Amino acid sequence: MNKKLLVKVQNLSAGYGKKVILDSINFDINSNEIVGLIGSNGCGKTTLIKSVCRIIPSQGEIIIEDKNSASMSSKVFAQNVSLVPQKSGISIDISVLDVVLMGFNPFLAVLNRPDSSMILKAEELLQLFGLYDRRLDSFQDLSEGQKQLVIIARSLVADTKILFMDEPESSLDFAVRYSMMNILKSEIKSKNKCALVSLHDVNLALKFCDKLLLIKDGKIASTVNLIEEDINSIESKLQNIYGSVRLLTVKDNDDNESLVMVKV
Repeated sequence: MNKKLLVKVQNLSAGYGKKVILDSINFDINSNEIVGLIGSNGCGKTTLIKSVCRIIPSQGEIIIEDKNSASMSSKVFAQNVSLVPQKSGISIDISVLDVVLMGFNPFLAVLNRPDSSMILKAEELLQLFGLYDRRLDSFQDLSEGQKQLVIIARSLVADTKILFMDEPESSLDFAVRYSMMNILKSEIKSKNKCALVSLHDVNLALKFCDKLLLIKDGKIASTVNLIEEDINSIESKLQNIYGSVRLLTVKDNDDNESLVMVKV
């Protein structure tokens, strides 16, 4: 499958006030790729997601499908990129279905409402995430994990090519986070999208991502190609971030192999 370069970040630096958090960040993301952003707490993962999404000021270039994002209007940028933040930021009383439909806002004229095809697509995603029966309930009545799934559905509903996700698994229990990542992987692979996903759970990243960006002290310490690199190379790079760890190979019920990191 021919891959297309969808995201290119060059010499990105960012921080808060005079405090520099990220320095000289460079990476590419192609279509059909899930890239995991991995590192210890406070290393700059969330700052990187906020920078590429233009939530905080940054220096350097962020190229979105051959266009410098600095030259894009907010609406055009949102038509190309969807974000899953750590917190939803939604504090008003609004239905679950209407939250998912927010994903279409960049494609609607002022005062226009989503049409029937958009509503159907939103309902199909809620069905996929097991929340169809809650679609008319208030978003505020959901658990934190359910809210997170609704925000993820919102990011997928408009079929933008690029997804930026900041620890989307953080409020989900063990089984649900794997189900969520399976849905994400299916979306990316079947529709030639790409995703940059900040993950706290390294084993989730090892199972579902194609590449890893290992962040340490505000820089990319190394890049891991999980498809091409051998276990020893991957293990060595992870040890630079997490210290005394080992990688083991495990098989699921379908005899598919994946890597698991354990502390030693």
